[in-house]
This record gives sequence, C-alpha cells and structure tokens, in this order.
Amino acid sequence: MKKLGGAVLFTCVCAALVLADSQRAPFNDPTDVAAVKQVGQEMGDAMVAVDIDKLNQIFADDWATTGTGGKIVTKEKVLSDFKSGKDKLLSFELGPIDVQVLGNVAVAHGSVTEKRVRDGKDVSGELVYMDLLEKRAGKWAVVRSAGARVVLADSSNAQPQDPAFVETMKKFAQDTGDAMVAGDIDKLNQIYADDWATIRSSGEIFTKESLLNDFKSGKHKLLSFELGPMDVQVFGDVAIVQASVTENRLQDGKDISGQFVFMDLLKKRGDKWVIVRTLGAKVI
Repeated sequence: MKKLGGAVLFTCVCAALVLADSQRAPFNDPTDVAAVKQVGQEMGDAMVAVDIDKLNQIFADDWATTGTGGKIVTKEKVLSDFKSGKDKLLSFELGPIDVQVLGNVAVAHGSVTEKRVRDGKDVSGELVYMDLLEKRAGKWAVVRSAGARVVLADSSNAQPQDPAFVETMKKFAQDTGDAMVAGDIDKLNQIYADDWATIRSSGEIFTKESLLNDFKSGKHKLLSFELGPMDVQVFGDVAIVQASVTENRLQDGKDISGQFVFMDLLKKRGDKWVIVRTLGAKVI
C-alpha cells in the first residue's frame, strides 16, 4: 500500500525532525502506537478508494521517497498518479507492523501483499516498507518512506529471528560506525549499495557518492557513537534494522552531536548484505 522506493551513522543527513521535550515525551504510548498502525490501514484504504483528500491528509506536504531509479518521488506525484489512474491499488493485506514511538516521532515497518496496476501493468506482489512519521497539529503524518519487493516465496510475514543473524546485523551496524570513525572509505564503499540514497530535510537526494566524499574530505566527522537497542526483521532477501544511536559528530566544523533514531533497509546481493535505503530523525 506504500509508494515504495539505511541513517547514515547514522542519521545526520536524513530527515531533520526535531523532537522537543523528548525527555518528558512518552515512549511507545499505546494510544500513539495504535494510531500509527491505523495510519497504515487508512493509507491503503484511501488508495483503493482513490480518496485523494484522505491521502492528502496522511502524507505530509514535505513527504518524499526515492524510487528504484534513484529519482525523488514527491507527495504531488503520488496524488497525481492515483487521481489520473496511472497507479491503481486494487486490494492489499497488511502483515504485522512494528512501531516505535518517542514523543512526536515514530518509525513503523511491516509487510504488505498488494494487487496493484501501474501504467496498465500488473505489479502485484509482496513488499516490505518502513515509514518515518511526525505528529503535526495533533495528527500523525508520514514524512518519509522506503521499501522493497520481496523476491523469495512464502515471505509475506517476518521470518523467525535467528539469533545468529540478529548478532550479524548488530555487528554490521557496529562495523558501519567504526568505519566512519576511522574514515575507512573502502569499508564504507562495501557496506553501502551503489544505489544507496536518502533524502535530506531540504528535499534533496543524498547519494552514496556524496556520503563517501563527505567523509573523505572531512566535511562529516563521526568522533564516537553508542548504539541503543536494535530490532531486526528479515523478509526473505530483505531486512529492516531499527535502532537508536548516540553520536559525537561534527559537520562542516559544527558540533551536531545528539541522539538519533534510524531505520536501515538492507538487501542481500550475492552473498552479502548491503544498505540500500535509510530513514532517520534526531531526538533532542
């Protein structure tokens, strides 16, 4: 049901959502968790019904994602495609949805089975998605999205988590941070897929080339970091890693240290996992 398209260690170049008074904000308030899950159901229902007004409310005006070709897809484009009939969601079934809420920021990921026609072609299938949401004027709005098609059969639901794989993903995240601290460009080049991309708060696309150049030039400097609890879900050849991180970081000579939440979308290509998309927000 999503328009489908991992934070740079972790999130400083991603959507710069600021959570005010976060120390007093409830963590995983049941009411907010239920509301965020409801957004996912309402989004799919609105797409099936071609309810443009409802979709306009669900997606923030600054919503954006990156398509498979690396181009930015905006809210205006999504609404236009549904209104014109270029994109038609005929039916959908959501799988389990994992939601984490911290005050006015939430991250959600799950799976969905769709029957969809785009440009007159059947593009139905099983997909996984992740959304970054912000509570604005008392309502949850989707501000960033990412996702991928699952190619392996019988993978519409998250697979039981192999403890060894979870540890592998945790080490993967640790290795990413260590490579940034060490300025190890070769290692970062292996970790991030060539088509990796995220979208800055300005709405501009940020690519792997830009990421590597920023660390190589010293524009970005990660001095130290500490990972928080991590959730890992595997969907066939796709995995989603969701966690928090506390960073000591400099950007353009300015201290931008703080706590962040992030989600990485990974794909297994050959025998290696690589990060293909990232969503994140700063918590202050």
